[in-house]
Amino acid sequence: MRGRFGVEIPAPPQVPHFKLFVAFIALGFAALVLRLWYLQVAMGEELLAQSESNRKRFIRLFAPRGMIVDRAGRTLAMNRPEFVVSIIPAEVGSDDSVLHRLSQILEMPIEDILQVVGNAKQRAQRLYPVPLATGVSLDVVTRIEENRLWLPGVNVSPQPVRWYPEGKLASHLLGMLGEVDAKELQTLREAGVSPGEYVGKMGVERAQEVWLHGKAGGKWVEVDARGRQRREIEEVPAEQGATVMLTIDKRLQRAAEEAFGNRTGAAVALDPRTGEVLLLASFPRFDPNAFARGVKPSVWREIATNPLHPLQNRAIGSRYPPGSTFKIVTAAAGLHSGAITPYTSFYCPGALQLGRWRFRCHRRHGATGFVKAIGASCDVYFYQVGLRTGIDTLAEMAHAFGLGEATGIDLVGESRGNIPTPEWKKKRYKEGWYDGDTVNTSIGQGFVQVTPLQMALVAAAVANRGTVMKPFVVKRIIPPGGTPIDTQPAVFKQVSLHSDLWRWIAEGMRAAVAGAGGTAHAANLPGIPVAGKTGTAEDPPRRRPHAWFICYAPADNPRIALAVVVEQGGHGGAVAAPIARHILETFFGMEHARARGDASATD
Repeated sequence: MRGRFGVEIPAPPQVPHFKLFVAFIALGFAALVLRLWYLQVAMGEELLAQSESNRKRFIRLFAPRGMIVDRAGRTLAMNRPEFVVSIIPAEVGSDDSVLHRLSQILEMPIEDILQVVGNAKQRAQRLYPVPLATGVSLDVVTRIEENRLWLPGVNVSPQPVRWYPEGKLASHLLGMLGEVDAKELQTLREAGVSPGEYVGKMGVERAQEVWLHGKAGGKWVEVDARGRQRREIEEVPAEQGATVMLTIDKRLQRAAEEAFGNRTGAAVALDPRTGEVLLLASFPRFDPNAFARGVKPSVWREIATNPLHPLQNRAIGSRYPPGSTFKIVTAAAGLHSGAITPYTSFYCPGALQLGRWRFRCHRRHGATGFVKAIGASCDVYFYQVGLRTGIDTLAEMAHAFGLGEATGIDLVGESRGNIPTPEWKKKRYKEGWYDGDTVNTSIGQGFVQVTPLQMALVAAAVANRGTVMKPFVVKRIIPPGGTPIDTQPAVFKQVSLHSDLWRWIAEGMRAAVAGAGGTAHAANLPGIPVAGKTGTAEDPPRRRPHAWFICYAPADNPRIALAVVVEQGGHGGAVAAPIARHILETFFGMEHARARGDASATD
């Protein structure tokens, strides 16, 4: 190369840019070919399977819960189909516009939706459909389908929802549903329960969850890039849970609940021959339908702040002083120990002076024998029996009747109650035992605590002449297409007492209902002998005592044993006995209708 003035200028050294560029392109092309070979040949089958799965979605089909029916097959709990709107958090991702649009359609606060989605993510449920709204209208379903392009991860499906056609009837016995929590999931996962499902939280719904739950199914569907369903590929149908037949009679249960009205308390009736629970009612009641779809915050606040605690099953879980109904136990203890005989009499001046303490009777009975003492409920008589018998024998007899311990009924939440002893008092209060404690115990006061179910067993024990059958509420389980499973009656306790002595106790209970000076005349039924015992139990610091009545009938061939307690109801004979009478009238009215072949007896 020559310069401007003809001077020869040497050329600069050549840099191989083009060659480097060509080499880079060639190397990249070779890598691309190698990658394509790896994807199409080496990984071809695996990637094809992944591609297929990306176009498929598994939709879980929840199993309908098994039905709950009464002893005659009348429906107490069933299912009905309702539209459920669910959301799969993983498919929505971080696109809040989807949630805002859904909030407008459902008329549901966005904060509530965000909370549901957030809870699902915390519980590692991002891949599961999480229910947002149940029982939505057809109009809402239509609007969701019209906005399908803008609502990825949102599903609408018909699902079986629990329904209690009788509303509040037997609510504490049947129980209620709620979303499964983490602790429950650990124990119920083997039964096929998945996150987001509803399970029993109390009552039969909880106790029989494994049978009622059923077996979930599912289906594979093909979806497009926006998650819209194109076609169904395969389906495994869900299997409904087993039908659970209870021992109760719906009509008897209704009669008890109608008789109670707005009072607070409980009622339990048993077949003394088998232990079958014929009715189990607790008051106040609640509507389990309010929980079937997820309880509303306003409803929950109302229940949670109710001072009467409507979710408490008082029939098996509440502890009360039994008052004079406990005198049956004291009488049996005195006779069994030989401290008294059926011919023992005591004079009742209206009170017993014990040191500087005066223990009163509700009236002055004068000379009082065994039968009269039970019938007229003389406190002084049983003060004397308790002192002669001693607290240890009283406690032993109470346990023989099934008091102070769980009966083992097939429900959750049973209380043991309490039968005090000197050892118990020393441990609990760091105090010694006094004669005054024995006197109080002998009439069901002081530290004695029982459940209504336990006192129904006391009545049943007298009816059965000492044999206490284990109570149960599930009569039969009927699996779909399987062999029914019947509950077999079993003996729970045996009270050792000569049959002739039982006759004297029964005579005293009969005198309470039909004898002169009896405290339970309100329970007397024409043509049907009733044997019973009233109780008026003080429960400081409450002003009014609890009203008790326990009984069995017919006295000469018992087929029903019953306990009724009305919290702060007053005198047992005036308040609890009339409720028991209404229940007994219904029970024997049903028996007579069946004997006549009346069709209404099985309605």
